[in-house]
Amino acid sequence: MRLIAALTLAFLVLLAPARADTNITVDTILGEWTDAARDNRVVPYKIFYPQNAAGARPVVIWSHGLGGNRDGAEYLLRFLAENGYVGVAVQHPGSDTPAVLGELGDGGFANFDRSKIRKSISPATSVDRFRDIPFALDQLESMNANDPKFRGRLDMNRIGMSGHSFGAITTMMLAGQSTALAGSRFGDPRVKAAIAYSPSKPRMGSPDKAFATIKIPTFHMTGTKDTTPFDNGEPPESRQLPYQNIHGPDKYLIVFKDGDHMIFSGRVPRSGPRPHDETFHALINKASLAFWDAYLMGNADAKAYLTDGRFKQDLGGEGTFAFEAR
Repeated sequence: MRLIAALTLAFLVLLAPARADTNITVDTILGEWTDAARDNRVVPYKIFYPQNAAGARPVVIWSHGLGGNRDGAEYLLRFLAENGYVGVAVQHPGSDTPAVLGELGDGGFANFDRSKIRKSISPATSVDRFRDIPFALDQLESMNANDPKFRGRLDMNRIGMSGHSFGAITTMMLAGQSTALAGSRFGDPRVKAAIAYSPSKPRMGSPDKAFATIKIPTFHMTGTKDTTPFDNGEPPESRQLPYQNIHGPDKYLIVFKDGDHMIFSGRVPRSGPRPHDETFHALINKASLAFWDAYLMGNADAKAYLTDGRFKQDLGGEGTFAFEAR
């Protein structure tokens, strides 16, 4: 199994589009922002910063899933930083690890408290999440202007939004998704492209109406076993509905064969790493980087990598790939 994984990783490196950035040193910065306008709400963050990458660097935001925190998806955010991006993991109080799992930490949902879950997915908690991202972007703009470490180093005109599960819902809201009650008021024009890992259909209303208001490029990643205890009986295929109901902007979809809900988060189960995680993560990294290069950096070869058959060749039997791109 390890030999097969190593050969697969080597093959992916050979077929991926060439990159200009090499030998980048990544610094990890932890901190908290306080939002005075929302009763001093404290929003923890973790920044993956490419120290020796030249010029202002594009920014990719990460929003964790239910019960997650700013330490999630390190495999992906570190990879992006090694390739010249600033990765910013935002932690959402009220639906993060302390609020949902308490002392269980990364142990998972085996013994979760249903009352905590109900509170953590309430409309009020959701709105707090959606508002955390514009607040975080405001703080990054301030850091880019005033913080000696970041001054002039963040390209706030090249912002990507991403997230997993509840974070994918957050991502789609920031990308312009409409809700039956609130319209598309959470969309932020500073977000230029978005990746949703384990996206969801809307809880209320028509998917066609919900996603018709999204006008930016999107990438959707899911798996054939992508379910949670909170899906209300929806099959894994329902996570493809956001992709199917966006019309107009470029869009991409990966469905990983036998991929479950947690392959994107980076969490390691107590039973140990799953045999396919390393291969899935390599593919997630390559596809994500190509998408950001194409739509945040305007790299034509990166877009071609996704559309001319090279990425589909990389994916092989690990999943299916679809796209609609001009």
